[in-house]
Amino acid sequence: MAFSMDSSRVTRFFDDLRIPDLIVRHRGATLAALGLAVVAPFAIRDYQTFLSYGPGGLPHNVVGWLIANVMRLVAREQTSTLPYSDKSLYLSSRPGFLPPDFPPHRSSPRPQFGAHPVPQRQVTQLPDPETREKLIARFQALGEAAQAKGLVDIKQSLYERRHAALFVSSTRAWHPVAQRSRGEIAHVHAGLDGSIHVTLHPGDCKKVIEAAWGQRHGLAGVGSRKIPGSLPVNYVLVYAPRDEAELDIVLAVVRASVAFMAGLEGPLE
Repeated sequence: MAFSMDSSRVTRFFDDLRIPDLIVRHRGATLAALGLAVVAPFAIRDYQTFLSYGPGGLPHNVVGWLIANVMRLVAREQTSTLPYSDKSLYLSSRPGFLPPDFPPHRSSPRPQFGAHPVPQRQVTQLPDPETREKLIARFQALGEAAQAKGLVDIKQSLYERRHAALFVSSTRAWHPVAQRSRGEIAHVHAGLDGSIHVTLHPGDCKKVIEAAWGQRHGLAGVGSRKIPGSLPVNYVLVYAPRDEAELDIVLAVVRASVAFMAGLEGPLE
């Protein structure tokens, strides 16, 4: 009996509210509430995915997540080599710095990436911690050797803001691609994935992408070449190496990046 009485009171309460009338009078608020109820679970999962990449160039919080989602609206496809057919690209009429028939075609399918263009992070086919540490050590040794030759400076990445990067030495002339990238040549993502961002000769970009060793950054080539710091189309991510043989290949790509960006006539010795 008590239950029947409580139920009737609840029924009268909602009748008194005149829910249909309220919905009609506050249609905008109602739609917004319904939209939020539908979108909220997806937004929470998307935010958790963003955090799972680890710290990068954007703030590792809600602000960074919102910026990353705005960037999704302008991000481009990443595996076509058509952009490198543009004859106006710097040094496009000259051979690149990678050897002929190099790199060999990668044996695995391309790894999967997070949905956000920034930070660009590989989420499958990750290296073990030992391989990642070897990569970081060899990348650092390569950079120090190039620095000793007056080719590069080593400092914090302008794009990642958390990793050391190689830059064209301030003592050298900077060609147009170096100017657009603010001198940044390459950096390793020293977190979980161990992938590498490099800036390459157009012909070498094509080789790396065609051999399934990497893909362009989603924002590479977006915006005007006159905008300082915008990413050149030459800005490519090289997939994380998983063993010694793959380490040798990706470091050869880094050497080609240094040679191109430092304005060398031939390969980095």
